[in-house]
Amino acid sequence: MATNILVIIGNGLAANRVLEQLGENHPFSAIHVLSDEPVAHYNRIMLSPLLAGETTLNAITPHDKEWYQSRRISVYLKQNVERIDTLTQQVICSGGDHFAYDALILATGSRSFVPDIPGADATNVVGFRSLRDVDTMFERLPDIQHATVIGAGLLGVEAATGLRSHGIQVTLLHRNPVLMNRQMDATASALLEKELLNRGIDVRTGCTPLKLCSSNAPKLHINTIQFEQTEYRIQQQLDTDLVVFATGIIANKELAESAGIHCGQGIQVDALMRTSHPHIYALGECCEFNGNTYGLVAPIWEQASILARQLHQQYQTDQQQRLSTADPLLSYQEREHLTKLKVSGVDIHSIGQFEADSSTEVLQLLDEHAGIYKKILLRDERIVGALCVGDVADSHWYYELMQQGDSVTALRPTLLFGQAYC
Repeated sequence: MATNILVIIGNGLAANRVLEQLGENHPFSAIHVLSDEPVAHYNRIMLSPLLAGETTLNAITPHDKEWYQSRRISVYLKQNVERIDTLTQQVICSGGDHFAYDALILATGSRSFVPDIPGADATNVVGFRSLRDVDTMFERLPDIQHATVIGAGLLGVEAATGLRSHGIQVTLLHRNPVLMNRQMDATASALLEKELLNRGIDVRTGCTPLKLCSSNAPKLHINTIQFEQTEYRIQQQLDTDLVVFATGIIANKELAESAGIHCGQGIQVDALMRTSHPHIYALGECCEFNGNTYGLVAPIWEQASILARQLHQQYQTDQQQRLSTADPLLSYQEREHLTKLKVSGVDIHSIGQFEADSSTEVLQLLDEHAGIYKKILLRDERIVGALCVGDVADSHWYYELMQQGDSVTALRPTLLFGQAYC
């Protein structure tokens, strides 16, 4: 058994996935996971059902103490890392604890982006990224009659529906005319908006927040949102008790930056998830590869698999074992992923390109009454994108066809009807 020690800063999805991929027979004598949260790892993907009251914290906590013990993993909660000493290879926490490492993984994740507008630092303004955010919303529910969610991307839509499920009034503001405009087009947006309106959510698109106003400034408690309808340049006001920002994320790179590790928008890594410093790796929402940062699960899963194999190969002391795990072709590459949104009453899957251009041909099917919309984009008779709303049964098949890159000429007549018809 090797005497190497692995330290992981962060205890979110990326960190947990690496631990799962490393398995019980990993090459480290001990793994120390440092978390700034007070609770064990939980599945952040399930924050929306947690907010909606559809699940519990225990139900979204995947591993027990025995799981960690069998893998020689120690988790340290409420450990705020102050700095990384790359010369002595130590992680120093604000409470005074020091953790020596042979390998270090930065899985520090991201935080909600909050626009720099007046009033954004008020006590009833939150993001939607962590259990802490959900707890804050739960604490305020008894005093809330109206909540405003700013940003109608994936998380914004989920936050709005989660809050609405508690019986309070919810307004969803979005700067773009199209909801979830990074994953779908105007037609799909209209179907989603119809479903949200049916749920009693007030949807307002093409709106830019200008100012969060308070009538009791000393308490920094927002009462009114001032926003502008971009198309008509009309300013309006909206009374509210809670403001939730879901307007994007910022990579938590500051710790790495202060240690002299190269950073751009995130912590820069190569195709093996290595940073600019020896023995230090990064993955997930805190990292940047070839100018790209990440907010979806699928690429992070791939990064975790690659990093786990890299660690096995790099730190395995048994030479024969190292040779058996060597695989120079296993490296991270950018590729299209399947994005899923599930709100009760509507399923949306988005893959690759969803807006046509001069080089693409579009096949589409729309049944507004049934709430079904399918759109497939072809280039040179090969799928380059697909959008499925309402009926997502064949989205994985479309994804496989796109990944394979084969011609779908023979399937064209029935492609929109799915694999069973083809």
